[in-house]
Amino acid sequence: MAAKKRETAYGDSISSLPDEVLGQILSLLPTKTAPSTSVLSKRWRNLLPLVHNLDFDEPMVLSNSIFKWFNDKNSEFTGRGFFNSVEKTLVLLRGSPIKKFSMKWKSLFNESCANCLIYTVLKHEVLELHLSPAAFQSLESEYFFSKTLVKLTLSHRCFYQNNTPLGGVLFPALKTLCLFSAGFELGDGDLYDCLLASPVLEEVNICDNDPLTSLLYSGWKKQVWGSSIQRISIFYHYHPFEEHSCFVIKTPNLVYLDYSSYVAQDYVVQFDSLVEARLDLRLWKYNDYWGDATKLIVAIRNVVTLHLSADSLEVFYFCCKSMPEFNNLVKLSFESHKERGWHVLPLLLKKSPNLETLVIKGLVHTITDKCGDACVCVHEKKNTSCCLLLCRVKVLKIYGYGGTCREVKQMRHLMDNLKFLEVVKVKVQVDEQDKLLPITNELMQLLPTTSSKCNIQFI
Repeated sequence: MAAKKRETAYGDSISSLPDEVLGQILSLLPTKTAPSTSVLSKRWRNLLPLVHNLDFDEPMVLSNSIFKWFNDKNSEFTGRGFFNSVEKTLVLLRGSPIKKFSMKWKSLFNESCANCLIYTVLKHEVLELHLSPAAFQSLESEYFFSKTLVKLTLSHRCFYQNNTPLGGVLFPALKTLCLFSAGFELGDGDLYDCLLASPVLEEVNICDNDPLTSLLYSGWKKQVWGSSIQRISIFYHYHPFEEHSCFVIKTPNLVYLDYSSYVAQDYVVQFDSLVEARLDLRLWKYNDYWGDATKLIVAIRNVVTLHLSADSLEVFYFCCKSMPEFNNLVKLSFESHKERGWHVLPLLLKKSPNLETLVIKGLVHTITDKCGDACVCVHEKKNTSCCLLLCRVKVLKIYGYGGTCREVKQMRHLMDNLKFLEVVKVKVQVDEQDKLLPITNELMQLLPTTSSKCNIQFI
């Protein structure tokens, strides 16, 4: 009896909550679960329109018993059951606004069904739309009327349109475009070009590393342009050399660039306003041609913050004909790898006269006589001036410090020769906690050799 009373009281306490609170609770549930609450009572059925984020993944949706009501026994291959499930949920929303709608499907139901769903979703004034089909999917331009959509994600398969939209613009309010291994076929209008033509587009994210996409149909065109674009992230690791002939990025108002790819033969770039660049450039492993990154490196010369991968250090050394002056560079961050060298580091430091913060992620790199005096790979030559002496670096950050003999020597070399150091921040990486204290004590003993106002902080 007491248990029953507690259950009743608990039920009453839930029922007494405001609709807005119950709507938030529903929003925390997976999309495949939220519609099932509509069978609890009329009130719960009326609460579903308060759910503004919908995520439909076909296998997950069809595994939920509540959606089996909407399915027929022979609908697995055609996707009719999945289509019915999504459509039924949209009906239950009764025209309420949708903030985010995601749909991933594997079945080969016809394109008109998908376009019908997209059309219905757009009528709900959706802000974010994420689509991941199983095969070719046409996107009818007359459906893409939304004046509210600000973020669009297309993933994994080919998209095309049958005709050019009026005015050549699909989404006039689109600010963020994400393309993840998305291919494009040309109809009467080029979908990719139309998307980039969105007048307020600010951010473009491209990930294209699926060989199947590029073999079967046109993948990313290696071109991005637009005066409104401020942020770009590109991950393009498709291997054929001929696919890296030329990259075109003409974005005069770009402030942030994150670029990961093999070195191209040529670059046509415009970065008049670039503030921060993150580069992961890779050398070709199975080709005698090195590529030429000179134009790209020259184009980023005015950045304030620069992040380089271990591979990028080698590209800067082997694939740049003339190193520019980085007069605005205040923060330089680079990664190290035991099979990659620091060949370019002395020159890069020399070309960065206003550098204040140096971040090194790992001190271990391949031993070579090309690193100059930026490290202790080889015995120092007498009567030579260390390149570090002229650096005005005030903050040195070291990540992944393991306390090996070689790392200690490198730390001593840096702290002895960076004469303007004020703070050294170290992130110690050990596999056993009892090794931490000896390593930190050893680092503290290096302080007397540095400036009197320098201190070490452990992060």
